[in-house]
Amino acid sequence: MGVARSALRTCGFAVAGFSAACMLAVACFTAGASPDQAAYASETGAQSQAASSQQAQSGSYLYAVQDSKTDLWGFADAAGKQVIPCRFASLGSLPGKSPELVTKYLPTNRTTSYFPDFGCSYDLPGGVMGSDPFPAQDHDTNKWGYIDNSGEWVVEPEYEEARVFSDGLGLVYSEDKGAGFVNAQGELVIGGYTAATSFSDGVAFISGKSDDDDKGIKHNNRYAAIDKSGAWALDSAESSTETDRYCYERPVFFHDGLGLKGIEDGKAIYIDSEGDQALSVSSGHDGVEIAAAGPFYDGYAAVLLQGYDAWANAGYGGTDGTKAYGLIDKTGAFVKNPTAKSTQWATLVDLWGGIGRAGDGMVAAEDSITGLWGYLDAKSGEWKIQPRFSGAEPFDGGMAYAKDFATGDWGIIDDSGVWTAVPRLGNLNSDGQSLVPAGGLVYGSAEAKGGAARVTSSGWMNAQGAWVTSWEE
Repeated sequence: MGVARSALRTCGFAVAGFSAACMLAVACFTAGASPDQAAYASETGAQSQAASSQQAQSGSYLYAVQDSKTDLWGFADAAGKQVIPCRFASLGSLPGKSPELVTKYLPTNRTTSYFPDFGCSYDLPGGVMGSDPFPAQDHDTNKWGYIDNSGEWVVEPEYEEARVFSDGLGLVYSEDKGAGFVNAQGELVIGGYTAATSFSDGVAFISGKSDDDDKGIKHNNRYAAIDKSGAWALDSAESSTETDRYCYERPVFFHDGLGLKGIEDGKAIYIDSEGDQALSVSSGHDGVEIAAAGPFYDGYAAVLLQGYDAWANAGYGGTDGTKAYGLIDKTGAFVKNPTAKSTQWATLVDLWGGIGRAGDGMVAAEDSITGLWGYLDAKSGEWKIQPRFSGAEPFDGGMAYAKDFATGDWGIIDDSGVWTAVPRLGNLNSDGQSLVPAGGLVYGSAEAKGGAARVTSSGWMNAQGAWVTSWEE
């Protein structure tokens, strides 16, 4: 075991606000590290002092940290001071990972109950606690409950599974109560289902109760919609029989007031919160279909266009020769009119070989010729930040992650494309979200290179590239 790891294991994650970044710096110098490593460690230790200003900006957020000796989890604030001791076996949302929504569970009666595959988006990246109760696993019982920002249980750990709060309710599962929802006061307000999704825009989807067959209710591998009171919602509320209530082939994820019901005959069908069809989006060109579509963010949604032979005949190679991405607004119109410069669809697809979700009026997109990423103005579809990155994530609060083409490391840019944090993160939040709103902290890993003893540090960094707190992987 190296001196760096020994120091971290001896001292744990943090002691009374003395951050692990400082401990890492001491350990590197003690180990006789190379000048590059020493400079890196010194930099991280000195920069951590700059984190104090972050606390004023993000005082309402806490950040998940792991004790390097026990592997248990707790929380630190934006200055790196430990607020909740590391005493939980796991968390329902870990740093660098999307807050999980999909899980499978095998109860003792050997029937499979599960939370359906459902593309839900949360307000905060993985490992960040806001004002909602946060799912945590009790170390002694391995049961799940929810804690508040003081680390106290607000929902006792009595569940086999628990998910991040969404729309003010947390999705839980237990053998005796099935899948259901708890509120911030710890009350199970809806329960008894064999499967359920988290709420989005006031709607959740369920697949029935265990005794439905005895009552003659058939689910037919479909889902029904409910509102936050547990009453039937959308088309399920209009159905004449209990069986007819299960009228959705898959759950619908609502965001920005619209939900993607599915792709029908090459068109993307969106419904509103009443269940009525709001948009039917087509490519507008023969031989070109919409193969997939995403939810709306900031008023825009990405769509995958499938041209089959139409584009190949027009001389465009592209992905598989026939695929490209577009962006639509809430009227169903394409942001970039493909006929603006040419009657050929090749004009559009030559622009975007990939596309992200909108944020701060911009959207990350890949230039299909160079393979580099930049940022489009969401309204016009024109480049606002020219493609020069090998990866790009959505903007949030005037900042975004971007991957430096030369080094392959991630850094942080402002809305003009200028680096505010020099690229050095080898990996980062993998949840497709950007910086923490009002907090500006990011989670990632960076390696001190040079010499025989390499040191890899993981943790939370601020938008200026200063480690707030870190630990060795």
